[in-house]
Amino acid sequence: MIKKYTHKTITWIDVESPTIDEIRSLMEEYSINPSVAKELQLPSYKEKIVLHKEYLYMVMHFPALRHSNSEGNDQEVDFIVGKNFIITTRYESIDALEKFAKLFEVNSILDKGIMEDHAGYVLYYIIKELYKSVSDELYGINDRMKKIEKEIFDGKEKAMVWEISRTNRDMINLDHALRSHKGVLDSLEEVSSQIFDEAFQSNCTKISNDYYKVEDMLSNSIDFLKELRDTNDSLLSAKQNETMKILTVITFLALPFTIITGFFQMNTSSTPLVGQVHDWQIIVSMEIIAVILFVIFAKVKKWL
Repeated sequence: MIKKYTHKTITWIDVESPTIDEIRSLMEEYSINPSVAKELQLPSYKEKIVLHKEYLYMVMHFPALRHSNSEGNDQEVDFIVGKNFIITTRYESIDALEKFAKLFEVNSILDKGIMEDHAGYVLYYIIKELYKSVSDELYGINDRMKKIEKEIFDGKEKAMVWEISRTNRDMINLDHALRSHKGVLDSLEEVSSQIFDEAFQSNCTKISNDYYKVEDMLSNSIDFLKELRDTNDSLLSAKQNETMKILTVITFLALPFTIITGFFQMNTSSTPLVGQVHDWQIIVSMEIIAVILFVIFAKVKKWL
């Protein structure tokens, strides 16, 4: 599906799940190299940036953990950026691009005079919106971690093991998706002046700054999650140790009953007390006295 937006001399073509015929028409209209057109047919597995004579081809992947339409954790966006046009190709619905399309369509950005005379500025605002979406993902994860922290100190350490693991998986996916952006953004800053102008390099620097802000935020979140995991593990260990202590104390207190009862259960003809008047009461009293002596001994040794 192709959607086309225009502003003055700038055209933005947003393509979702392109067909071969759609790619062929774009290739003919914008003189796209056949090798690039071929790559648009299927998703790529890594970031790349390639400078052609009349345009720039760039592939980036953005995480979308809360995106209801996403089947995976990464959403690919292919950019073909010329002087007066920009083509974005994606293979599923991406919230950030849908939001930017509405802004573009109603000219809420363009009428403010912040969109200059070439398509590089459209690229700038699209990537800025995509990084904002990633920031929103991180804010959502941070809110989740605050809830995990509360649950941990409410005594739900065992239930939080799964939540911490799920959050850690999301962090890994975010880190994996963003790690390869740095090389692409550095290359973009180097080659942008060959397609656009020298002044646009400052916008490339701003894009890199947005990336580093997200990276710093992710790093802080990873550190916070590690502290939560360590705290949860410590509380779980303390609770398990307390349970083992209680079980040990129960076993310890039952020891006199076991020994004395086993002694009087021996099948011998001269077992003392057995068969005498009040023999049961005497034996039980002996067991209770033994337990009391065991408790006193344990208190003196500070085992209890």
